[in-house]
Parts: sequence; C-alpha cells; structure tokens
Amino acid sequence: MTKKLISIVSFILTLVAVPVLSYSVVVDWVSGDVTYSHLKSAWEQLDSGMTLVSGDIVKTGEGGEATLIDEGSEMNIMANSQFTISEKYVQEQKKPSFMLFIGRMKFKLGKTAKTEPDIQTQTVNLTIRGTEFEVGSGYDGSTIVLLNEGSVAVQGQKNELVLQTGEGTEVAFGEEPTEKFRVMTRVIDWNAWLADSQEAVKGNEVSLLDKILSRFRGIEADIKKNEVMRADAQKKKDEFITERDRLLDEGKKEEADTYSKKAGEQSKLAFHSFVNIRFLALSSIGLFDMAERIYTGIEKPPKEASDLFEQTQKIYRDIEAKYLYEGDRERLEKKAEKKKGCSKLF
Repeated sequence: MTKKLISIVSFILTLVAVPVLSYSVVVDWVSGDVTYSHLKSAWEQLDSGMTLVSGDIVKTGEGGEATLIDEGSEMNIMANSQFTISEKYVQEQKKPSFMLFIGRMKFKLGKTAKTEPDIQTQTVNLTIRGTEFEVGSGYDGSTIVLLNEGSVAVQGQKNELVLQTGEGTEVAFGEEPTEKFRVMTRVIDWNAWLADSQEAVKGNEVSLLDKILSRFRGIEADIKKNEVMRADAQKKKDEFITERDRLLDEGKKEEADTYSKKAGEQSKLAFHSFVNIRFLALSSIGLFDMAERIYTGIEKPPKEASDLFEQTQKIYRDIEAKYLYEGDRERLEKKAEKKKGCSKLF
C-alpha cells in the first residue's frame, strides 16, 4: 500500500466518527388526524412504529395526538399542533432540539436519556434538567410553561428564568421570561388559552410582523456566521491535507498523521456548522408560517404590514432555496448507507 493511500485510509478513519444520518425519534402511538412531512415534501399519514429524523414536521389536526419516544423520554403532541424534529451542536456536543411552534405538548425525560434535549418555541428555548412539564405555543407567538417535576431553564434572547417543581411562566412573543407563578394557583384551560392567543393577534398584526422580521434578520445573521465558520474550517482542512501530503512525500509519517488528525478535527467543525445552519433554517419554517397566518388574516393589509411581510418573505425564500428542499430526507439516508459501506471496508 502506498504512502498516499495509507494517508487517505487514515483520514477516512478519522472521519468515520462524524455523524451523517440525522438525529431520529420513534413514533410510539398515534390517534386521529396526524400527518408528517420532511421540509417541502408532501404530507403523509403518520403511523406507530415509524422513525422521524431531523427536518421532519409533525402536524396534528382536531382530536389528533401522537407520542414520540427518544431514549425513553416521551413527547406527547396534542391536538392542533405543529412540531419539528431537529438537532444542533452546542460547544461541540450534539443536542436533540424539538420545535413546538403552535399548539401544546407534554414532555417527560427518561432516566436512560444520554443527552437532555432542548425544546424551542417562537419565544423561548427550554433547557431541560431532568424534568416533566407541559408547554404551549400560541397563535400570537406567546409561550406558557408548566413544570410538574424537575427543573427547566427558560431562555429568551437575553434573560434566563429557571423554573423548579410546581412553577410556571408565560412569555409574550418578543419579550423576555421574567415572572413565575405557582401552577396550583392557576388552572389552565388550554383550548381557551389558545383561543385567546388567536384573538390577541387582532389589532396587533403590524407589531407582531415587525417582531417576526427582526427575528428573521437575527436568523439570517446567525446563518451567515456559521457559513463563515464552515468555510474557514474547510479551508484549514485543505491546508492540513496539503501539509500532510508534503510530509508523506518526505517520509515523515508520524508528523503526517498529526496533520491527518487536524484535518479530521476541522472537518468535524465544518459539519457542526452545517448542522447548526440547518437548525436555524428549520426554525424559520414555523416563524414564517406565523407571519403568513397573521398577514393573510388581515382583511385589508395596510402598506406597513405589506412591507414587513414582503421583507420577511424575501429572507425566508432565500433560506428555503439554500437549505430546505424536497428530497433531502432521501439524500441523507442514501449518504448514511454509503457511509456504512465505507466503514465496513476498514
């Protein structure tokens, strides 16, 4: 085997640890009208026993419910909800991330869970610390969290509010979590709460559309940052590979192996940036749905509302064209199968 081929084999082995197939969960139970879609693909019936991957969106109709299982953890998606499976990297650690952009869900963390997932709504990010809770996401983007057991960090754009057993909080769209209440002192009629959130949109359409546009600009900026990190990592990887090949030609195998490892590390960083870009792109789907629902609900949109929606739509369509496209699920699955075949060779 030539030095160059040895080097290539070594580099491939370094990359085997990089995950290719997206994070997945299992559908444990389905009742009533429940469908799923992967990004722009057609909606299909969801059935028990199916596996959902990052990018899959679950939608429950009137009376529909579904329970998803992740390493023993249970996520019960209630009627009239939209829920997205995702993942992201935080300090080089991959974390499952579930997006509830409309409706209600119950969550119970399993004892066997290796990683505590995050749950995102239009308003906050919930960092779970061993817990059982309910969360609702309203038509006006508001969020309500009721903690039955454990601890949850409710994170806004700037502030963090930690809930303990028996506590809850409600956060308006675009606001920060600041106040708690005792769950036992406040009985939540979920149907009434969601209906109220729908009524709250009326008369506040321009303000909500303005906040949505601001959020989209933030998503766009974060995507660009990750693109820069990804390009930088890919450039460094190529430089390390070039240096590795030079050292191999000089017969310095040990030094060459060091650069193979460095190239592998940069490849992982590039992949992490890619996953985080996809996470941000997925978060834009529910946000745009909210903007579209608000705008189309205005009988005679004023110019300000039209301008805000058009700017939002432009950003979303750009994100959609670059990162959200039909056939992506099949591409990931085929790539995973190819990866498995590659790893078997070694």
